[in-house]
Amino acid sequence: MKKNVLGFYGYFLIFLAGCLMVPLLVALLYGENDCAVSFLVSIVLCALPGIIIYSRNSTGFQEGRLKARYSYLIVTSSWIIASVAGALPYVISGSIPDFAEAFFETCSGFSTTGSTILQEIESLPKSILFWRCATQWLGGMGIIVLFVALLPNFGIKAQNIAGAETPGPISSKVSARFSETARLMYMAYIILTGVLVLLLLPGGMSFYDAVCHAMTAMATGGYSTYNNGIAHFNSYYIYWVLTVFMFIAGTNFNLFFVAIQGSPRKALADEEFRFYLLTVITAVALVVISLMTEGGYTDFGAALTDSAFQVVTLMSTTGYATANYIEWPAFAQMILVLLMFTGASSSSTAGGIKEIRILIFLRMIKFEVKRLLHLNIVDDIRYNGRRMMPETLTYIMTFMTTYILTLVAGTLLISLTGEGNLVSNFTAVLTCISNVGPGLDMVGPECNFHFYSTFSKYVLSFIMLAGRLELSTFFILFTRYFWKPDRV
Repeated sequence: MKKNVLGFYGYFLIFLAGCLMVPLLVALLYGENDCAVSFLVSIVLCALPGIIIYSRNSTGFQEGRLKARYSYLIVTSSWIIASVAGALPYVISGSIPDFAEAFFETCSGFSTTGSTILQEIESLPKSILFWRCATQWLGGMGIIVLFVALLPNFGIKAQNIAGAETPGPISSKVSARFSETARLMYMAYIILTGVLVLLLLPGGMSFYDAVCHAMTAMATGGYSTYNNGIAHFNSYYIYWVLTVFMFIAGTNFNLFFVAIQGSPRKALADEEFRFYLLTVITAVALVVISLMTEGGYTDFGAALTDSAFQVVTLMSTTGYATANYIEWPAFAQMILVLLMFTGASSSSTAGGIKEIRILIFLRMIKFEVKRLLHLNIVDDIRYNGRRMMPETLTYIMTFMTTYILTLVAGTLLISLTGEGNLVSNFTAVLTCISNVGPGLDMVGPECNFHFYSTFSKYVLSFIMLAGRLELSTFFILFTRYFWKPDRV
């Protein structure tokens, strides 16, 4: 399978070069010649080795099932390769001359985290800001999922590699072929992005701003073209349009196809969607009450708008901000921090633990309580009427344990350098592992990650990638079992 894997890498580099052509056109459109040269050089640095690798391994592909180890290796290494390649225009153009910072910004983009080291966003060229937003759009549904939609025959089954990238403990397809599923999902993704662009224009956004913000909103990424983000527009219309679309982006995309295929009731009856909707409504209500009673808000409309926007943007792990919520009451802040943990739905563009895991975990607790009270109980844990298999429940518990351990280990690592404080460092790691963006205190919505050392930036960068790849796909490469074929 060596030629298959190498052929994949070669074609992937060519694919990345193709992606870089779009911001190149933007640079030419706005007369940013220096940036155009930077993108052109980046394209050559990706395309040339890609063509060489692909041409030398394009024949002799072996048919057969790709071993699990290669699937994890391909996905994780591809995201790292994409992050390095995506950082090239920043470094070459001088927009972000330090590679560690450029790598951090690109990891944050592709993982749709939205954390940034930039202090003067508006001073950057439009083509660089466009590429910054485009990295989030590309990473939203998954770089590999998009690549799979265009995947040539390497003798590799598309589902084997894309399955290691798709978020959620329960996989589902809308087509018998995974590549067809990928195409359908990206078609919906593109259509929703286009609709959002059209809806943002009446709110006063330019076409350029509408495209950039539509890409980052649908990707639940949160990058903006302005220093103060979405707050720059000061428009309730824009806030509510984005709130609705961020909620949509945080919904399981498979449900859209269920509804389109004539089963809207089945889609609405999905237990994860109902739990997601209930969580949003409850959180908004609690934050509104907190702001009206303790937060100094006297206008209910303003309280509802800010509450709904911040609840949805943090739960969907988009990370926009219309208000400096670190000045809100402690109760409201705690609600928002909890939402950073939970995230939105599986098979969406959101990060976090995911609502389906939270829902099943709560049912596991309920089951254990019932079992303790009734030792001879005959019951099981179900989701959408289906009995949960023991291996699925074990995977969920393993994921949540790994999530907490990564959160603790990451906080300890970036605290070694003496930077920040407990709240800043803890929420910095939390926001990176959940791919949210802003945290609290020194990494709050009006601050950034620039003050962290090179070591901490690399740690946080890899935590962002690990969080986007559902942890196990990333961390499995660091186990001895992965490197011992007889143990897998």
